[in-house]
Amino acid sequence: MRRDPNRWASARARDRDLVKACLAGDEAAWVELWVRYGPVVKAVARRTGCDVEEARDVLQRVALVALQGLDRLREPEKLPGWLAGVARFQAKEVIRRRRPGDELHPWSAVDNRTPEEALERHQRLAQVRQALFRLDERCRRLIQRLDLNEPRDSYEDVAASEGLAPSSIGPIRRRCLRRLKKILLEMSRSCDPGHW
Repeated sequence: MRRDPNRWASARARDRDLVKACLAGDEAAWVELWVRYGPVVKAVARRTGCDVEEARDVLQRVALVALQGLDRLREPEKLPGWLAGVARFQAKEVIRRRRPGDELHPWSAVDNRTPEEALERHQRLAQVRQALFRLDERCRRLIQRLDLNEPRDSYEDVAASEGLAPSSIGPIRRRCLRRLKKILLEMSRSCDPGHW
């Protein structure tokens, strides 16, 4: 089947607009990005070997990476490929943690960072930790338990300890991540670029 060049160009133009809007703090654009590419991320995770629940975890991880790193995507029209690459990496991490005896070799891509990349990652994580402390206590707990702990707690466990219905955890988590994203964007705007 022949690819329609106009449709392809239109999709890439929309990707550029979406990235720009997301970086400007447009929540509707953020939602549209995941409506468009959430299924792609899950499909990549499933093809890599994740089950359905793990694929959802991969989607959450990729969203967190995008939240922290979308501003470093130099060619926004390559958004789908970038998200797919991040999804593959995160899926391999999920699988690796699922099978602790099946560790990847230390020279694999997981640990193959240059000192500059390691420093940049450390700085990003420090900024995320700083932003987390600006959230209310419940949001901080949910993000810690569902996104940062290894192994992560299940929605059912979190719901039980918080006195909430399991079906409410996903929407609350999404609201907390949106607040975290907003704080990170505010921090990046107020931060001197030389500080990065």
